[in-house]
Amino acid sequence: MTKQRESLDCVAVKRRAQQPLAKALAGKSPEAQVETLRRLAAKSSLWKSLAKAAPRAVRGRGKRRSTA
Repeated sequence: MTKQRESLDCVAVKRRAQQPLAKALAGKSPEAQVETLRRLAAKSSLWKSLAKAAPRAVRGRGKRRSTA
């Protein structure tokens, strides 16, 4: 018996993930959309982990040397 590879439909996954967001933003003013996005981002575990990693990513790496 051979195993079949599972296929992943990236577009379907993206659409499934974006559908609730589109419903939450539908018919709102741009200002209200911003507030909704901020509120949802504050609840997101992804954004919380990115916020923890951000100070390390932003930190400078010293002076860059000229290659010329």
